[in-house]
Amino acid sequence: MLHKIVFAMLLMAPFVFAQNKDNKAAPSAPDAQPAGGRIRDDRVAIENMSFWRKFASDGKGDYLEFTFDIVNKSEDSIPLKMFVIAFNEKDLVDGEYRKYVEYPKWRKWDADKKAHKIVLFNSIPAFDDAKQKEVADFARNKEKAAAEMGKYKLPEQQQSTGANKKVTLQDFLRYVQYIHEKPESGVDLLLQGFEDAKFTRKVTPIYRIEEKALKINVWGKLLSRYRGDRKFFNHIGVVLYDTAEKKIVHRQFYSINGKFKIF
Repeated sequence: MLHKIVFAMLLMAPFVFAQNKDNKAAPSAPDAQPAGGRIRDDRVAIENMSFWRKFASDGKGDYLEFTFDIVNKSEDSIPLKMFVIAFNEKDLVDGEYRKYVEYPKWRKWDADKKAHKIVLFNSIPAFDDAKQKEVADFARNKEKAAAEMGKYKLPEQQQSTGANKKVTLQDFLRYVQYIHEKPESGVDLLLQGFEDAKFTRKVTPIYRIEEKALKINVWGKLLSRYRGDRKFFNHIGVVLYDTAEKKIVHRQFYSINGKFKIF
């Protein structure tokens, strides 16, 4: 249930557009969909999701390796853009405190039980320095527009993310909103129909995509550099955008439970 908490937070992020009841966007427009939560489309399904942990060869971190199938439930080709995001979500309440004073079982709601933050994240396409700057500029332009409309002073420009600055919760929220509003920046996929289908393979150092009739197999890996707290990813999410229909057709985040087998 943890992923639902995270994306409830995202719905409250200042970058989410509010819609006027009398002037709603068309259902096919990307900004007609919420920035958080789960989205499903009857034509597209994610199946056979698996993940494991593997040492990085440079000895400076571990990879989250994963594989899944994207299945075409129709017989028509569907051009897609894909994002995969892995992140670690942490309970803000001190672990030692909760060891001795547990949440009362009779209470259905505990405010601090819902308080979480993102500790680290990584994604495909890569969230490298160039992408970080692009996302920061995107967020800054939205802040400027909001400041002009609200007639308030724009906060000072923050230092851009990079090698000397840790990725923060705000960076994560901005990136998720960036994906929501600019989904055309994802990895190209063709979820083929049955007619004229052919096998194609796309390979990079961090992912392999195999396209065939009615199915795509995706294998990938996302690096978590070693840190003082030794945190590793505990969630992974997949976002798929239909470039023909111009809408997100799949968005779901999966909890990674239990102990990893390390290779």
